[in-house]
Amino acid sequence: MSIHEGEALQNAARMNKLGVHGLAIALNVPRSTLYYNFRKERLDDTIRTRAAKALGITTEQLFGGAYNNPADMYDQPTRTTGDDLRMQKALGLGGNDGLHVVPIRAQAGYSKHYLDPAFVEELEVMNVPNMPYKGDRYRVFEVSGDSMEPTLKEGFHVVAETVSPDYWNSTAQFYIYVVVTEDRIMVKRLYRKEDNEHYVCISDNEEFYPQFLLPKSEIKELWLVKRKIDWEMPPPKRFEIKV
Repeated sequence: MSIHEGEALQNAARMNKLGVHGLAIALNVPRSTLYYNFRKERLDDTIRTRAAKALGITTEQLFGGAYNNPADMYDQPTRTTGDDLRMQKALGLGGNDGLHVVPIRAQAGYSKHYLDPAFVEELEVMNVPNMPYKGDRYRVFEVSGDSMEPTLKEGFHVVAETVSPDYWNSTAQFYIYVVVTEDRIMVKRLYRKEDNEHYVCISDNEEFYPQFLLPKSEIKELWLVKRKIDWEMPPPKRFEIKV
């Protein structure tokens, strides 16, 4: 059977925790180079070997045909044991415990492609030790602008939990949410109006960013902020020397 190796590599990358973005980083190549290789029926031996190693599988597994027909992989589930399991744990490849990150530069695209699994899988994945929030139920968003200062500054990241539309009529008042609409992503405190059809969007920096109404019908996704990741360090503090 003729195997299209580029197709196999693309499917394997998307199904792996690394995703296409992570595989490009692991191979130290631009994503455009990977997409070029995805179109090739036969890959160079160097790419074949390095890609399989980065994905935590053998070249035989990668190019044996299963990844050209991903549905077949679920007919006979495999079990990773021994040295392979330890290697995957060491490289962070075992299981989908990371958090997909939506940086500022990707937010315009995210609001249009949030339902596309391929787009989401290509987002960078963040792994934070001992983080209690893991998997697809959670996502990391980079904060843009100064509307939520001093609570959240531009460049901070927030870890947020998805809120099912079934619960949009019972959201917690004045909590901070990530709101995804057709054309933008906002981080705001929300106050749910009594009609359950509108939210009041509130900025912590209210002096410069007044409240506004947002119809619930315009919301595509809602994420409840659970944690913030503050990358800043305060300036040195001066002390009186007493000894």
